[in-house]
Amino acid sequence: MHSSDHIDSTLLPTISKFVLDRQGLAYFCVSHQGVVQAMSANLIDYGFATTKVGDQVEDSIDFMVGLDLQSELELPLIASPSGMPVTVCLIPDESKMLVLVSDASRVAADRQQLQQQANDNELLVYQQNKLMAQLEQAQAELKQKNSQLKEASRLQTSFISGVSHEFRTPLTSIIGYTDLLQNNAHKHNDVDADNYVVAVQRSSRHLLSLVENLLDHGKLDAEELVIRPKPTLLTEVFDDLRFMLMPLADAKGIELAISQLNDLQTLSVVVDDSRLRQCLINIVGNAVKFTDQGKVDVQVSWKHDWLSVTVRDTGPGIAKEHLEKVLLPFWQGGDSAKAGTGLGLTITSRLLELMGGELTIDSTLELGTTVSFALPAPQAPSLAKQQQQENRGLDGLRLLLAEDDPDIALLLCYLLEEKGAQVAHVGNGELAVSAAMRGTFDLILMDIQMPIMTGYQAIEQLNKLGYNTPIVVMSASNIDADRSTAETLGCAAYLLKPVDINDIALVVDQVLAAPDHSAES
Repeated sequence: MHSSDHIDSTLLPTISKFVLDRQGLAYFCVSHQGVVQAMSANLIDYGFATTKVGDQVEDSIDFMVGLDLQSELELPLIASPSGMPVTVCLIPDESKMLVLVSDASRVAADRQQLQQQANDNELLVYQQNKLMAQLEQAQAELKQKNSQLKEASRLQTSFISGVSHEFRTPLTSIIGYTDLLQNNAHKHNDVDADNYVVAVQRSSRHLLSLVENLLDHGKLDAEELVIRPKPTLLTEVFDDLRFMLMPLADAKGIELAISQLNDLQTLSVVVDDSRLRQCLINIVGNAVKFTDQGKVDVQVSWKHDWLSVTVRDTGPGIAKEHLEKVLLPFWQGGDSAKAGTGLGLTITSRLLELMGGELTIDSTLELGTTVSFALPAPQAPSLAKQQQQENRGLDGLRLLLAEDDPDIALLLCYLLEEKGAQVAHVGNGELAVSAAMRGTFDLILMDIQMPIMTGYQAIEQLNKLGYNTPIVVMSASNIDADRSTAETLGCAAYLLKPVDINDIALVVDQVLAAPDHSAES
């Protein structure tokens, strides 16, 4: 030991509190001149092995260098001469400085742990910031891809619409001229010619249904398809279905039976008639296509404002493992010779959903398939008077027809004049504006896609000039945006090609009969 193992009695009052509060304390006493006067025997345990009584404290203990030996001070964590972590308290009195030393290993460990946690937190923050940057980049890329997908979807819809328009234009001519041929064949009792014309009509209408399915698939994907319910005579819908599909069934030697309750003969309901026809053609057409022997039976009922249709066939049926696939886009059965677009049932199911209905399919392999659906169809006022308009005339009406396709223009002029109208024809929008401002017309029939000036541009120009004669759009475009544009421009009606002459006559009558010269189609 270097000196006394006991604290000077004069210091006891000063350090008694520390002794009571802390255990294992070591100490040394330094004069105001910096000389070590006394030290405890256990000071060596704290790493002060080289310190001796009589030494200048600054020579043996580095942390004492420069300290004011008359001021109280606490150093929570410093290194002893041997590097051991210690806590040091300096307690001065009138002639001395008492330096208390205690083990600070736990404080050092705690501080090291805190430092480690701080380092870990800093690393975590860095990683978090890095992940956030990656997330923001991923979100930006996702946003860009979404934008690209939306643009691709828009381009696809635009492409399909364009393709549809290109199909509809010649189909308008084909269906219109075959109607004329059929009328002439009936007049001359030419059975063979009549059969040939019916075959052309059937193929044309089948092609038209394929075009509709293609277009509607794109519109359903883009969520752009709108249901337009209107009063509809049910017997007409099912008569059209029979007219279109009966020749196909007869050609295959199978029976097509469409049975409906007697009270449906004059029943008018509020539905989207074109979509209902499309669903029926898809379902019954599929049944006829895949049935080679036996029968296709169509049962129709209406009760409590709901229309129910069940189609049963004796075809090959569908295996259970394939039932869930039949509604997938482009899925087709195993018979490649009878494959179509693979869109019919997919579109039908989604159309029925949009109309508030539901499609169900039940099938047994080698026994046949049953397809059913039900949809809301509230009763509408009688359409008997409207149906009489089929043979209405357009006697004396002065019509301006703006149509760039010469075949369609020739056909429409003939049909309209046969109804008694006086028709002036122009081939583009610019000529339509000039003719409208120069002449006097009761109504304008306006195509949309025309050279030099489109139909919409012509209508805009006429609106600016204060022209107020009603305009009915006749277009091959079934895109809702085109219909909305027509409504925005104040068009009286929108007719979709191919259009029947009786539909034109009916719409013209409605438009001209309306007080404000406006009608819906």
